[in-house]
Amino acid sequence: MEKRHNYVRKVAETAVQMFITQDKVNVSGLVLAGSADFKNDLAMSDMFDQRLQAKIIKIVDVSYGGDNGFNQAIELAAET
Repeated sequence: MEKRHNYVRKVAETAVQMFITQDKVNVSGLVLAGSADFKNDLAMSDMFDQRLQAKIIKIVDVSYGGDNGFNQAIELAAET
């Protein structure tokens, strides 16, 4: 459980480094995708910056990793 907590923290910190510039969010929206509950844990975590939480457009379950999973996430996020 501690390893998962540390991983959530690391991903949350990396998201800030990538998606916040000069104290402002630099993306119009975020799609969280994955095959397990991690994406939900991240979205609900106090460690995930509130400015980024506000930019979550969709949370999707994907069946694959790598490029296939990325493409599936794009397709699922486009569905309304």
